[in-house]
Amino acid sequence: MTVKSLAPDRRAALKAKHRLAIVDAADALIAERGAPRFSVDELAERADVSRRTVFNHFASLDEVVMTACTRVLTGAVDEFRAATAATPVGDGTPASMFSEITAAMRGIDLPAVIAYLWSVLGDDGADPRSHHLIQDVFTRTTDELSTELAERGGDADGLEAQILVSSLMNGIAVVAHRWITTTGSALDPESRAVWDDLLDRLIATVRRGYEPADRPPAG
Repeated sequence: MTVKSLAPDRRAALKAKHRLAIVDAADALIAERGAPRFSVDELAERADVSRRTVFNHFASLDEVVMTACTRVLTGAVDEFRAATAATPVGDGTPASMFSEITAAMRGIDLPAVIAYLWSVLGDDGADPRSHHLIQDVFTRTTDELSTELAERGGDADGLEAQILVSSLMNGIAVVAHRWITTTGSALDPESRAVWDDLLDRLIATVRRGYEPADRPPAG
């Protein structure tokens, strides 16, 4: 194999290294400053690349920040899937699927993900990027977990799985907003206790449904 044939691979590896360094640097600066308050020059210096290299990989500073957010959200989706996979497989009934998905929800650090998005995308909630990103992670999580639950359950109804997961994910979005309003998205023991209480209420509400206790379900 010639040196010439290795060059494209080396260039690709260097590009990947630089892109990762830029996103890592953005993450570090956001963590230090509590928000994406930094210039392209500061980002380039932290990543140990040139300003030009930053723009070779990203069209704007906003795109770098959005990429950092997307990476966090992808990790959250993967964490959801791993937590679900670690839950014992049930019999495929709606009750069993409900137990599986709620066990997964309790097993991951959702407050940390929500707090990160809030710090990155602004405190006023008016940035349309916030809505888009949060909706994206809940939609992706719903789709992936619905498919996984249906496959794990064997004879489980795919539609029932999707409705169940969608109900819980939409509830998580509502709970997240209430948690942020109540705690300011702090990650201390008191704030996490508030999250646990809100999550318990969500799970109890979805499990119970809205039919009167002395009346059989319609249909």
